[in-house]
Amino acid sequence: MSKISKTKGRLLSAGAVFGVAAGVTLSGVSTASAAPAGYAGPFDGPCKGSLVRTIGVPDNVAQIQVWYDSAGSGTYCAKTYDNRSGKHRMEVRLRHAGWTTSWNDTGLYDTYAGGIYVSGANTACAYVSGWVEVNGTRHTRPETLVCEETT
Repeated sequence: MSKISKTKGRLLSAGAVFGVAAGVTLSGVSTASAAPAGYAGPFDGPCKGSLVRTIGVPDNVAQIQVWYDSAGSGTYCAKTYDNRSGKHRMEVRLRHAGWTTSWNDTGLYDTYAGGIYVSGANTACAYVSGWVEVNGTRHTRPETLVCEETT
């Protein structure tokens, strides 16, 4: 095999490796369910900032807690907490007050759904909603406006 053939072979092999790596990277990005810009979650662990509002869900089956962190351009975090023992289907939904897109976490949980957060564009207020399903009945808290100065 000539030097040129060996060099071509190495370049083709390197190109193939790079192509596969790029394909894996791109396919990972395109298949992942990424949050819209300004939204993130769900994530475990505590929300950052201060608790600014606790909102009851009808029939006292749950509560939605909302935190605000003034760092950067302002961030809201929300979780729906179940007040009943056992696993239940539940959801928390959060939306920047100036945007139409919302982000949510829905599933079967022991304690809470979320945290979900929204930030950016000097987030001053956010809309939050949630529900918990108990014995086949969905208890829903409609969208509620929360602003960082509310307690």
